[in-house]
Amino acid sequence: MSFITPAAVKAIALSVDVTRLTEEAAKALAPDVEYRLREIIQDALKFARHCKRTKLTTQDINNAMRLRNIEPLYGFLGNNDPAKFVRATGHPDVYFVRDAMVPLEQITYAPLPKAPNHTTVMPHWLFIDGVQPQTEENAAVERPPP
Repeated sequence: MSFITPAAVKAIALSVDVTRLTEEAAKALAPDVEYRLREIIQDALKFARHCKRTKLTTQDINNAMRLRNIEPLYGFLGNNDPAKFVRATGHPDVYFVRDAMVPLEQITYAPLPKAPNHTTVMPHWLFIDGVQPQTEENAAVERPPP
């Protein structure tokens, strides 16, 4: 029994701007998507088992994706508390993570971050054939008396 339906494949294709996906192509892609998803989950379970954990974390998923040279998930790395999914009203199969409401005044009145220092590089020769050239960068340094 397949858990990934052709309708789900078409919805994912629409989310990445693939508008002309035929029903036959969606039917052919659904088992492949499910197979790859099962592979990633099995590898993630291996990472959790090697860490002697029974709970699967997003870091395990990221490690499994990195193992297969797939771009990792962003926004879920250092978060120890699980995401609270909310069911969308009117759609029984759609869930989302509720974002915190931030007032516009809080953003506009917040202090600006400190500007980064500019990185500069000044290449020059210190010694050429054992002799220091007379340039501005190699100004004579007076040595303190012994």
